[in-house]
Amino acid sequence: MIKKLSELGNEIELSVEESGRVYTVAELKREIIELGEPHHETDAWFIIKKKKWKLDAVRMVEQYIENEYDDMYEEWDERAMDCMTDEHLNKIQEILNEAFKGEHATVYWSYEEPVEIDIFPSEE
Repeated sequence: MIKKLSELGNEIELSVEESGRVYTVAELKREIIELGEPHHETDAWFIIKKKKWKLDAVRMVEQYIENEYDDMYEEWDERAMDCMTDEHLNKIQEILNEAFKGEHATVYWSYEEPVEIDIFPSEE
């Protein structure tokens, strides 16, 4: 079901699909009403949800070994995983956590619900 901008709380975050710009409902309303921005002419607005990418050392190592398996011998992948102890995997996870501790490459948004812009620039 499409939500209407006029019915959303001011702190809800919105974005146009495939853009990099995030607005709160309050910011978007202000830009349309007070500044006359033509945001109402775009029909690809969505409520967005902030998410954080989570790194997984085990998954990373498994995928790497799986990728290399084609160039190796039968059952090599099992032997390779046998070499990885919990201690090794924990160290790799610590390094990944340290390298990606900020939000520079880990935060992203998902487009959750479409929004109809039912607010228009004021006519003065």
